[in-house]
Amino acid sequence: MSEKYRIQSSTIVLFPENGQYVTRTLPEGAIVEIKSLGFDRNKLVEVIWDGKNVMMFNQDVQCRAERVRQA
Repeated sequence: MSEKYRIQSSTIVLFPENGQYVTRTLPEGAIVEIKSLGFDRNKLVEVIWDGKNVMMFNQDVQCRAERVRQA
């Protein structure tokens, strides 16, 4: 089961573009969906934001986001 998180302060994410990753800023309040969250704080995790697969640091999820409780 996936988990959803609300970004509490803007953070950098990596978007795939033309075979490479480019950095963009994910805005405060954005909701991201994570399929699996590892324990390595330096690891990049794949998240879905606004229907797009992007990468962000696990540490940013843990430090800059709060889990959205699902009913």
